[in-house]
Amino acid sequence: MARSKGVTVSVKVPINWEDMTERTRQRLRQTVGRDTRVIRAFLGIIEQHEDKLLTGRNRDRIDDSELDKLTMTAIKVKSGYRQRMSVPHDFKVRFQRISQNEMNECRQTAISMYESYLKLRRKSGRNASRPTSISASRRIPRWVFSRRFKLIEKKTSTSRWWLDIRDSLDSATAGRRYHDRLRIPLRMSPFHLSQIKRGEVKALQIFTDRRGKWWLTFAIRIAFGKAIRKDLPFAILGIDLGIEKAACSTLLTPEKTRETCYFVQRDKTSIIKKYDRLVADLQREMHTRKNSQIPYEGVAKKLGRLHSKREKVAKEYDRVLVRQLLDYISDLSKKYTLYVAIGRLKNIRMRAKRGNYRGRRFRGMIHSWAFARITESLKHGLAQLDWKVDGKDARFRAVPEAWTSIICWKCGSKGKRPKQNYFHCPSCGQKTNADRNGSINIAARMLTLTKSLHSVRGLGLWTRTLERVRRARPKAQRKSSRGKSLLSKKGSSSFPGESAAVHHAQTSLLSFSDEAGKGDDDPAVVRTVETLSVAGSDGSASRQEKKARSGGGIPSQ
Repeated sequence: MARSKGVTVSVKVPINWEDMTERTRQRLRQTVGRDTRVIRAFLGIIEQHEDKLLTGRNRDRIDDSELDKLTMTAIKVKSGYRQRMSVPHDFKVRFQRISQNEMNECRQTAISMYESYLKLRRKSGRNASRPTSISASRRIPRWVFSRRFKLIEKKTSTSRWWLDIRDSLDSATAGRRYHDRLRIPLRMSPFHLSQIKRGEVKALQIFTDRRGKWWLTFAIRIAFGKAIRKDLPFAILGIDLGIEKAACSTLLTPEKTRETCYFVQRDKTSIIKKYDRLVADLQREMHTRKNSQIPYEGVAKKLGRLHSKREKVAKEYDRVLVRQLLDYISDLSKKYTLYVAIGRLKNIRMRAKRGNYRGRRFRGMIHSWAFARITESLKHGLAQLDWKVDGKDARFRAVPEAWTSIICWKCGSKGKRPKQNYFHCPSCGQKTNADRNGSINIAARMLTLTKSLHSVRGLGLWTRTLERVRRARPKAQRKSSRGKSLLSKKGSSSFPGESAAVHHAQTSLLSFSDEAGKGDDDPAVVRTVETLSVAGSDGSASRQEKKARSGGGIPSQ
């Protein structure tokens, strides 16, 4: 069966525990506890017979039919199939208070968990924790598929929305064909309803959080079928991620470079630095207590809570940034057939190791920078907007970012960065913001990697961009052992006609020698942005950058 085109989103809805009867609460606890035991049993069988059950080219999938032969007897079978009167692990005898369909759902949940572990083990080695090592006190919810439940609306009841789900604890043991039903009240808000109406409800999970609160998660499948409009002009939006500046985007069209927008999150930088200082102080205190043989359990718990709080702050600011980028992209999509390219910062942490003479501050910033989370969130958000984000001629792509901030976007020569946010090209005299220069080069690489855009011709910039990026990449200068270059000696590009080095080297956003606050007021940068022209406006672009800085990155209209 072919997979449906679309994207799956999850909707988390709280269960109205106060409006439930005591019997319903007990039934719900028993059902989730029973499912947990069944899933754990399946995980144990899979781990015990792993060599026999593994299948696929990469040996990272579980054979469902082979697992069924180990756990389920088959007396009533179709013609042409043999009966299984006995199996090594008879789950029908071991778990008698569960129906056949619920057993299948528990098996599919266990298979999904183990396949995720196999992929993680292949990526990170044997250090990946096995699913069977999960704490015994943790409940594992099963995925309930759409045929096993339904949503009911009761306008006259205390709770308007109810979940009607199968309850086979008694009916399965009695051998009844039609099972009992369990109705659970939900606290459904207008936001939940609007998200559910976006697509088809495919599955759900019932689970509890760390505080013991009960929740319901719906899996909504949003199907797409809209075609790309061909009557709008083509454009590419290049996005360069940063730390001091959260992101810088530049719109590239066949005629000219249109507009540059800065997304600044000053509060995030100061708050994250404050938490980093607190974490460092607690770590120092904990190690001092540990070396002095003084109890340090209280400091360790406080350190864990602080780590969690810092992670929540970072995720929230990243969510806001992705939301601003999506709103900006949605506005541009009304005027252009838009393609989006974002820098792929692969192997950037290789430059943030000890011995690279960058300092502790640089290593701390790079290792705490969750750039992959922003990229994946933006990709998922664009998929919800009916964008093609995978495969051939995808409208969103993470392109290699190496050399994009040090190569001049006008002439293709190697430039200089006297300051973090200032780029100067000795060949053509170009002076501009380094993040803007990087975002234009990122958009140019998207142009070379998308074949459907090669036939688009404009008044010069689009053609010149293709010719410039087909030049040979610049050679790395030989340096002393102190500050040795990390460029690959092989020098082969990943894609035909790509000019910049796409392996291992990352020069964008890495020079933190000066204070970013001083660099923002550099007169050379001010003179450069004044020459920018905004689409649909003859005004100076310096007002746009000033407004973007003060407003957190919302572009001027």
